[in-house]
Amino acid sequence: MNATPNPEDINAIAPDSSTDSNTSSNAESVTLPAPPQNLGTFLDRLYGTLFLPQVTFEQLKAHPSFVQAAIVIALVNALEAIRLDHLSIVRIIGSVIGGSIGWVFFTFLLKQLANVFQKNVEMLELLTLTGFASLPWIFMAPALSLPPQSRFLGAIAVIIWFIVWQVWSASVALGIKSWKTLAIIPLAIAGGIVALIWLGNTIKLLLSISF
Repeated sequence: MNATPNPEDINAIAPDSSTDSNTSSNAESVTLPAPPQNLGTFLDRLYGTLFLPQVTFEQLKAHPSFVQAAIVIALVNALEAIRLDHLSIVRIIGSVIGGSIGWVFFTFLLKQLANVFQKNVEMLELLTLTGFASLPWIFMAPALSLPPQSRFLGAIAVIIWFIVWQVWSASVALGIKSWKTLAIIPLAIAGGIVALIWLGNTIKLLLSISF
């Protein structure tokens, strides 16, 4: 004989199935945020850095590239050497090498200070963001080519643009607000200056002892 199902048992089971259905439907309705997509080309990143900084900095953090950032640093320093009428290939190469060393050294100090403030960030991310954030400096030559009455204001505007982009990019890399980053970057610059002075004094001391 087949046992007839008890209605109370059926009612006890029904809410569970209803709950599972609601849970699955709610899970399907939740859309997880998509990670930042990589910008298409190097030129897209250059354009985005200048005119779409927030979106571009976030995507650069998600998809860092040391090579592209190094190209930006090399371009900025090469154009700066040319602006100073240093058309010698040796001086241009020297400017690129010196600028690249300064960029890596500054970023390294920035990372160490970030660690002090318990902000963990990858060196590659910082290098990429600070490298691309140097791009506004390429407009220094056009600013200095303006008429004399506008030249000073143009140079000041480029300097402010450069500083704001550096702070902005560092804040995105560190995941903190820009005003907090303002307390870190000057420390990194001051630390770099002190370190260079110490290095110079050490070299002078070694040379004086050797000769």
